[in-house]
Amino acid sequence: MGINDFCFACSFDESQEYCTYDNPTADIDNQLNFSLMFIMSRISEVLRVSSFSNIEDLIERVISHETIHVIILKLEGRDISDKLDDIEFPFTLGAGRTHIIRMNYLGYADDNTGLVTANL
Repeated sequence: MGINDFCFACSFDESQEYCTYDNPTADIDNQLNFSLMFIMSRISEVLRVSSFSNIEDLIERVISHETIHVIILKLEGRDISDKLDDIEFPFTLGAGRTHIIRMNYLGYADDNTGLVTANL
């Protein structure tokens, strides 16, 4: 169980690029392995601009993060798995200003688990 493949797709709406997990060839009861899906934005494809130009720096975090989603999916279901990205952490940056960062903002993760923690 986990991420064992990757694929690329393009959104058909105005959403930004993002990564997700799925196994489009099997129903939820038969899924054992999932693909890491890189969803490119429609506008970047129209303009022929790379959606994931700096993904190399974050790929370990992306794989780890989506694998955590897959494990939660198998244990608790899709609704709970999807809520992982809704968890927010407040932290203070200079001058006492508080910022809210979601757990899935991988650039702020302090290790390769792909999770932002309160240890920022």
